[in-house]
Amino acid sequence: MPAASAPRSTWARSLLSTMAFAVVLTMSPSMSDNDASAQAAEATIAITGHGYGHGRGLSQWGSYGYATEYDWDYAQILAHYYSNTAAGYIGDPWISVRLSALDNIAPELVSSAAYTVGPYQVGGGQSAQLSRNSNGTWQLTTRSGCGGSVTGSFSVSDPVMRPYRYSEVIGDMLTTCGSERRTYRGHIGVVWDGGIRVINYLTVQHYLRGVVPRESPASWGSADGGRGMQALMAQSVAARSYAWAENRTWYAKTCDTTSCQVYGGAALDGRFIEDPQTDNAVNATYGQVRLLGGAVARTEFSSSSGGFTAGGTFPAVRDDGDTASPYHNWSTTVLTSSVESAFGVGQLQELLVTSRNGLGADGGRVLAVRVSGTSRSVVVSGDQFRSSLGLRSDWFSFPGAPILPDISPAGIAAVRTAADTGIVFVRATDGTVVYKVGRGGVFGAWTTVPAGTIVGAPAAVSWDGKRVDLFVIGLDGALWQAVTFTSASGEPTSWTPWRRLGGVLTTAPAAASTGNGVLSVTARGTDNALWQLTWDGSVWREWTRLDGLSISAPALEASSSSLYRIRVVGTDGLVWSRLLHWTGGPAGAWTATGQISTAAPSVGATALWARSVGSVTVNTATGSLLQIRSSLAQLSLGGQATSATATVEWADGTVWTFVRGTDSGLWLNATNPTGTGSTWTSVGGQLA
Repeated sequence: MPAASAPRSTWARSLLSTMAFAVVLTMSPSMSDNDASAQAAEATIAITGHGYGHGRGLSQWGSYGYATEYDWDYAQILAHYYSNTAAGYIGDPWISVRLSALDNIAPELVSSAAYTVGPYQVGGGQSAQLSRNSNGTWQLTTRSGCGGSVTGSFSVSDPVMRPYRYSEVIGDMLTTCGSERRTYRGHIGVVWDGGIRVINYLTVQHYLRGVVPRESPASWGSADGGRGMQALMAQSVAARSYAWAENRTWYAKTCDTTSCQVYGGAALDGRFIEDPQTDNAVNATYGQVRLLGGAVARTEFSSSSGGFTAGGTFPAVRDDGDTASPYHNWSTTVLTSSVESAFGVGQLQELLVTSRNGLGADGGRVLAVRVSGTSRSVVVSGDQFRSSLGLRSDWFSFPGAPILPDISPAGIAAVRTAADTGIVFVRATDGTVVYKVGRGGVFGAWTTVPAGTIVGAPAAVSWDGKRVDLFVIGLDGALWQAVTFTSASGEPTSWTPWRRLGGVLTTAPAAASTGNGVLSVTARGTDNALWQLTWDGSVWREWTRLDGLSISAPALEASSSSLYRIRVVGTDGLVWSRLLHWTGGPAGAWTATGQISTAAPSVGATALWARSVGSVTVNTATGSLLQIRSSLAQLSLGGQATSATATVEWADGTVWTFVRGTDSGLWLNATNPTGTGSTWTSVGGQLA
């Protein structure tokens, strides 16, 4: 199973009182790495994150890492980030760039060499200013120099300043007048679009000389013996493709800000801001672009992906090169009052990440955040949250208190299939899931479920005795599912590939079914509370938070055709239970059982059709097991348990209870139908 995390994280300040038992109703975290509650007295909120920018397409720092640490060339870098594109060529056409800083300004420029404006020649050293007349025509005013005396004034129908000849001398190019003297290659013109818009017309190669050093450090070119040049070359191709794919307005193909890509012209205050290193990268990739569907691709890029690109037009990819980035991991704090002000929620009560894209650490980029306060609750996108608070990216989490311990990290799962057949699943010492099939108390050989290394114990359920759904926590902390259909004798046939269901979980899962085609899975999230995921027969619904604090994995039973009952050990060491809707969410309050258990409880009725006596098994303080039936009859099973248990009920009232013994092997306790006696049998194996 892939090592990637998934949905949900949260920060919260609890302003509610605790419940009467140890499952505390905190308005606190969910399914994400290291997220938890902060104290009400805090004036700031700690935020951790990954990457810088939107994360789509090429990562500039990732390119640098691949070039210098993995020795990739620019073609490999481009193929990695733009995997659905092909190489293409456009030559060196002219491009039009809107100079946004000059919007609504009548531009005045100067050159030491002669140039033309429309049909008029302007002498070297003279400035030219283009303004708009009240009748909609353009007026050219020439001066003896920037801000000097007027030497001429003419109406022009072609308001474009054009140097007579190409030159690499700054003074021969067109330079703006004013406190900031910015020099541009090519031509400068104006159009009217409800205001004056100033346009730079130049070749793509000249344009890129002003772009690439603004987007990536030119010093990369000499890094690691010159291997960093490959990152600059990749940037050059991406910038060329992006610009040529743009069609921003009728008058300009692109612009000069981060809304397009940053372009600074050729020089500032008489000094080149172009750089020989980036010039070389631009020239070395002359005319090269990326094509998507036969057209030039709008090859987005950002500073740092954080370790996984965001997807979109270009498939999301793991970005190992991004470890070179100083923004690969970051942390910051924001004022609580800033959050309150940004979203107008009154006094902040909760921040809850409700969904993530599932790609990378902490569950990946945030898709939605719920911001709740005393006056209202709003849901905003991760990007809205990022931009409102000035975060580096939409890949963030709200770290806080540590995760509670799990008193039952080892566990077992078991299901009933055919009338006399049961299957028991365990985590082997190598981390894989293995199972045995038992019929009439006789068990076959251990069999491995293909392709899976897991954390903790598995969970299993069969809604009809013919299909078995197996759930595990992968190395990424997420919930995974595999399915098999049984033979006529109740034995598994082939298994489906593992399917990732998301979440970032901190205990083993529990699974149950209230009827054919319906499933529910529960587990603890990183907020120490329980969460529920339901399959309604057609789709997996969103994770639902059940609140409360847990120190064990849950047990889940089918209580009726419309209700489940979850059981868990609270922070007081007692077992607590709560009814849940089959569609997800609480159907009642948490209720104390008064029963102490030193590991997660187990239940026999994980599927409604397989329910007979409604048994619950707990681990006592001495290590022995106690079985409690729905009739309230209690039976001490004895033994010395070193794990949580799994239970299967049979139609005649017999109950099988599986547990790891002190020898680390699997043991079976079988009670008689009346619940008045039981026997122990070794099933063998070595459990993790």
